[in-house]
Amino acid sequence: MDITINGTASGTDTAGKTIGQALSEIDERLEAAGAIIVGVRVDGIDVDADGLAGAAERDAGGPGTIELAAEPAADMKARAVETLLELVTAAASAGTPEGIAAVRGTWDSFRAAFGGLFSAEEESFMDAFGVSLSGGAAGNDGTATGETGAKLSAFFGERLAELRSPAEAMRSASRVFDAIRDDLAEVSVRLQTGKDAEAMKTMVVAVELINKTVRIMPLFVHAVPAAAAMTIGGKSIADFYTEFNDSLRELAGAFEAKDGVLIGDLAEYEMLPRLDAFFRAIRDLPEAS
Repeated sequence: MDITINGTASGTDTAGKTIGQALSEIDERLEAAGAIIVGVRVDGIDVDADGLAGAAERDAGGPGTIELAAEPAADMKARAVETLLELVTAAASAGTPEGIAAVRGTWDSFRAAFGGLFSAEEESFMDAFGVSLSGGAAGNDGTATGETGAKLSAFFGERLAELRSPAEAMRSASRVFDAIRDDLAEVSVRLQTGKDAEAMKTMVVAVELINKTVRIMPLFVHAVPAAAAMTIGGKSIADFYTEFNDSLRELAGAFEAKDGVLIGDLAEYEMLPRLDAFFRAIRDLPEAS
């Protein structure tokens, strides 16, 4: 069978493979490239999930055509996030139980259509909003969605900015690191002098910053191709994050044990130099500056 992706030959060897096997191979390749299949036509006929399952055992090496439509997963998720934010705005302005009920119906459809695009953390925010929508329909003016909706808007507003401009998002992360650099060096002293709240705030920001870089990196590599070959303190990106994860696990143990001395040491001698090396490498990329 002739298999095309967005009108271009896929280059897939279909000999001895079923349609299901060929498409699985293509899907894996597209996923690695940050893309997702959004449409399938077999012999000129649009095929849904059920139809595709029925054709999966067909010989892909025989006659026929398969036309695949694919798009960057980030673009698809960005559109989903934009729709989500529009629903949050609609819920905030609904004003009546009937209005909230209408938004809830749209919300249920949204979750069914796009739920698979979101991480567990993102799903937890949406679950909370769904609960607030249910409460909002119970005879009030819809303000039950206000606080939860505001948090969701802030959270997903940041995620949308990352999806739309990962290079700028990484630059923003770099600026956050610059702002907490000195504070990380002072965590140990602050824990020893009764300024626990200040020290813990710095640690929370630092951990969130690390999570942000992990989240952005795949998008950043696509936006800034030179980043794929970037080294951080002489290590590849994969090796750097593997070692950083070891430090984070140690940090989690220190928090669990309430070991302030170890938390301070990890902040000053592990997190600070690693983050400094990471953002120095980011700044050295011509396309990222």
